[in-house]
Amino acid sequence: MQIPDELIFNLVKQVAGSDTIALFELLKGRKNVSEFKIAEKMGISVNQVRNMLYRLQEFNLVFHIRRKDKTKGWYIYYWTFDIHKAINLIVDIKQKEIGDYEKEIEQMGVKRYFICKPCRVKISEESALESQFTCFDCGEVLVTQDDDRRKRELVRRIKKNNKDLEIAIEIRDHTRKLAERAAERALAKEKEERAKVRREAAKKAAKKRAEKKAALKKKKPKMKRKVAKKKSKAKRKVVKRKVAKKKSKAKRKVVKRKVREAPVKKKMKEAPVKKKGLLRKVFKKKRR
Repeated sequence: MQIPDELIFNLVKQVAGSDTIALFELLKGRKNVSEFKIAEKMGISVNQVRNMLYRLQEFNLVFHIRRKDKTKGWYIYYWTFDIHKAINLIVDIKQKEIGDYEKEIEQMGVKRYFICKPCRVKISEESALESQFTCFDCGEVLVTQDDDRRKRELVRRIKKNNKDLEIAIEIRDHTRKLAERAAERALAKEKEERAKVRREAAKKAAKKRAEKKAALKKKKPKMKRKVAKKKSKAKRKVVKRKVAKKKSKAKRKVVKRKVREAPVKKKMKEAPVKKKGLLRKVFKKKRR
């Protein structure tokens, strides 16, 4: 969507004066235009061109870049008209004007205004009393403002400003959406590039690790085996010690249990003395 040239022309004329319209036509749709070329095409001095550009720059409608001339050695300014800032400024000005017109219509029955026709100046009743109903500039007699006529004019201006405001807001929203989409695309592209760089870095790191492992295998295969054997021997020794400790503990427990559970020895009865010879035979017979 393109904004109508009439809106831009009216804005430039209102903000910086009617002499800047010719300068805007040279900047329209271009980027980084040299101030010397503008002066040459307009047939005026560079200082006059700069004066016009500075008036536009006060409202952020133009911006510049500075480059050094290789042959002459001085700096040349290249100017660009900022169409997005111009659209935002149109919206702000139109909204303010509509508010002022509506406020003036509300105050018509309350306040009276006086007009100087040659100067086209509107003065309040208090100011007219101070100047004795004569214009401060030309001295002409002030005329009472026709409220009905002024009201019709204000209503017409409000309608026109509302139309212009709708167009400007529509273009502003459209340009914002485009800018947001462009920013999203740029962000997505940047993320993809970063991810690609990370993947490449990870691949390089993995490749380096694989090369180091291969180099170590080629250089010191025996040393690794020896280290592995030593480790296995050390592990076996530790296991043996643990097993020996467990066995000794188990033996001690068994001994303690036996000591605790050992029965008390009973006193043995003395066996009778065996008698020999005749006495033995006699005793045998008696028992029978």
